[in-house]
Amino acid sequence: MRDRARRDLADPLGKSTQNSSQIRPPPQAAAKRSRRITAVSPDLAFQRCANTAAAIVEQAPPFVTYRVATHVSVPALNRERDILRSVSVRTRDDSAVIVDLPNGGTQVGHAFPITPSFDALSNFVLHWKIGIHQDVTSYVSDVEPLHYDSSSSNADVVVFRLRQYKAFYAKDSSDAPDGKTHVTLEPYDFVKKQAAKPDNTFYLADLYIDNASGLPTEVIYTGGDDIRFTIDYGTFAGHWLVQHVHYEETLRGPLRLGRLHFSADAIYDQFAFPVTAPDPRLV
Repeated sequence: MRDRARRDLADPLGKSTQNSSQIRPPPQAAAKRSRRITAVSPDLAFQRCANTAAAIVEQAPPFVTYRVATHVSVPALNRERDILRSVSVRTRDDSAVIVDLPNGGTQVGHAFPITPSFDALSNFVLHWKIGIHQDVTSYVSDVEPLHYDSSSSNADVVVFRLRQYKAFYAKDSSDAPDGKTHVTLEPYDFVKKQAAKPDNTFYLADLYIDNASGLPTEVIYTGGDDIRFTIDYGTFAGHWLVQHVHYEETLRGPLRLGRLHFSADAIYDQFAFPVTAPDPRLV
């Protein structure tokens, strides 16, 4: 089966703030609106979340060890497989030592399936391949965190517009201090038309933000061929890390004849943060 890689769009979310504007609505309008809407636009909520995530990634621990359990399913073939691995990764360059559990082989490569310090709001390319025996190869490359210029204002509403997405607050979005902001994103038509390989390209669809920390708790991408890529985050010993990854798509045969849907779920646990390299190959 084939590799699946997201096309890396140059400046996909509009790092330039030249489209920003400040609006002061009349007092009557402000009184009728929710506090969330009068505070920030969904575009600006995305901007602030992206900046917070990028800053946290810069403070990632030098080494992370973890266990990851991956379940692969191909319903049409009635096939399933569970893959259990122990991973030690050097976060600055995603160099990793991977051990198949309980008594499998050892390999050196990228952290599997993606490095736990990965920022899903960055520019990146995803490499994903599933073999005939449901063996999985997966990693991210060309990761470039998004950085937006921050601006302070005394205006009642600050509007920041993403260049290539329409952003909205979902109905379940909350501005409660202990709640989650839910931003939905839809790429503009001109963005989708520019994709050289539409079936190989996927786009941001949903962003859930923890209001207390300002960090993403879940990021969802969708695209052609039923692609769905979900990254869930948690905090472990004070570190913001990936705790669950879901990927699914429908593979098509030659001339687009035949369809084969598969999915993979990976759950991370047993995190540790050694100060020095946990394996000589990571020195």
